[in-house]
Amino acid sequence: MADEKKNPLGPTGERVRKNLKRIREAKRLTFVELAQLLSDTGRPIPVLGLRRIERGERRVDADDLAALSVVLNVGMPALLLPPEAGEEQIELTKECSVSSRTAWHWATGRRTAVDWEPVSARLTGPDTDPAATTEAYEREQEYNRLQAEYVTQTLPPELRRAAGSQVVRIAQQLSELVEDLASPEPGVDRAAQAARVRMARRRYESLGIELEELQEALAARSEGGDQTAKDEPKGD
Repeated sequence: MADEKKNPLGPTGERVRKNLKRIREAKRLTFVELAQLLSDTGRPIPVLGLRRIERGERRVDADDLAALSVVLNVGMPALLLPPEAGEEQIELTKECSVSSRTAWHWATGRRTAVDWEPVSARLTGPDTDPAATTEAYEREQEYNRLQAEYVTQTLPPELRRAAGSQVVRIAQQLSELVEDLASPEPGVDRAAQAARVRMARRRYESLGIELEELQEALAARSEGGDQTAKDEPKGD
């Protein structure tokens, strides 16, 4: 207890305890029942320990987090992040805040933990300052660098290859734009929304082109394989 007072829970620890209580109660699990489920997984936490976690008096380590996620049948981000994904800023650490939407994308392997939207969604007017445009594009280049690094270090090779393809990147960008449009935050700027609609349409058109090229490449690959099989000498 003394160590926990010296090093109190941070913002993520606070979310874990609140989410544990919320999910446990939603599933109508008592502390005794949850403790038994955890014991069955081989990572026991006694009833008193669970009570202390929900009161913010006991820390959850990585193995505890994995076991709780398994027995509650949720992904680990459901314990680590707020139950909403919007524009509200949340603390990942005391010195790092992002929107809850970005946090969810980050925790689920989709993008780096940086709030960002495409340049063309922000700079839309004819009177846009050229210096601001240049600065925005420089920020976009830095974001792209961070995103590439994030994908390389976060995803296993099988998923990394897919995420690195142009068609997948465009599809993900389109998906994020449509998500934002389908569930806009209250008071969202109409001009910004209109810009996102235009960008979504462009991404949709680009995706169609990429899919056609992918289809042609797959067809050529298939024909090449068939020809190779025909050219192979047959055994006696």
